[in-house]
Amino acid sequence: MGKELSKFFRISLLNNVLAKIKETPAQVDLSEEERKENIRNAFSIKNGGQILGRKILLVDDIYTTGSTLTECAKVLKEAGAKEIIGIVIARG
Repeated sequence: MGKELSKFFRISLLNNVLAKIKETPAQVDLSEEERKENIRNAFSIKNGGQILGRKILLVDDIYTTGSTLTECAKVLKEAGAKEIIGIVIARG
């Protein structure tokens, strides 16, 4: 999905910047609060120099509560991303 979007928008694809560092149970049966807690501190930055001072288009496949998108954006911002724009493909 990212490859196609990067071609469409004519932007660089950085698909090796975020790493999931915490195993999390599936979120499908969790409440909004449980999802937020479940995903908290689940991601870290690798290859952080690639995002320093850059605008980032963050793509998520399904938006239900926004917990994953929010947590990933937080980690990217803390690592020095200038701006984060989130888009989702579908709403769950």
